[in-house]
Amino acid sequence: MKNEVAYYPGCASHGIAKDVDIATQLIAKDLNLELVEVEDWNCCGGGFMDDKSEEIHTALNLRNLNKVKNMGYDKMATPCSVCLNSHRIAADKYEKDPELRENVDERLGRANIKYEGGVDSEHFIWVLIQDVGIDNIKSHVKKPLTGIKVGTYYGCQLLRPSSVMGFEPAHNPHSVMDLVAATGATPVAFPMKAACCGFPLMGSNPDVGLKMANNIFTNAKGNGAEMLVHPCSLCHLQLDATQLKIMDRFNQKWTMPTLYITQLIGLSFGYTPEQLGLGKIATNYLRSRGF
Repeated sequence: MKNEVAYYPGCASHGIAKDVDIATQLIAKDLNLELVEVEDWNCCGGGFMDDKSEEIHTALNLRNLNKVKNMGYDKMATPCSVCLNSHRIAADKYEKDPELRENVDERLGRANIKYEGGVDSEHFIWVLIQDVGIDNIKSHVKKPLTGIKVGTYYGCQLLRPSSVMGFEPAHNPHSVMDLVAATGATPVAFPMKAACCGFPLMGSNPDVGLKMANNIFTNAKGNGAEMLVHPCSLCHLQLDATQLKIMDRFNQKWTMPTLYITQLIGLSFGYTPEQLGLGKIATNYLRSRGF
């Protein structure tokens, strides 16, 4: 019998980061998880609506959580750190701010929605660690990624604020490292593991956005990483798609293969780079290493 999980894919993984969703769905099936997509979900508004209107941003996220409750679930999983951060902060603000709560209730009421709480939001990697278990993941590994040194990047949204995110300490996270180790690869910690990737600046100040991404690559490489793995759909767009721009902008002669965490797990489960939707940089590197 499959374990059902309410699943919020988010806009990016239903669009230009579709490979995040593909890899997540593949390993979920192997691990006996049925990802039940949230009915009629809407964008979380993370990164733009939270700056424009706290009230609208909160209402958007609580609408999704209310959909989950109406489906009969008390937990929603997402593969995107920005989406996770948005939903958890919205629920926290609603609970703690009476004035905001009143305004959000009025706004939701105009759409015939009555938010009553009772639904938690979690990152998909939290589900993997808590509900599936590291030992169970290891038991599905068919092709251990032995000998590959993987920089473990968390990004700025998954860990902070720690009082709201709550899964692990922001100063000493271990979730991504634990999952990388389960694949047989060697996890590599580096100082900039929780720095912003620069994605939010690509529309307004791309030079700075590219520099922020390059700082992460350079720091990971300087600490011995051959590849980089991360847990966020938007970091995926920034750290995978911009590498040729970074080479050109900084006259750099090297790239760093970058994967979403479920793509790395999928490789160890025996899926090919093509099945997991990996980009050319990662695919070519893995082919050179025999994968």
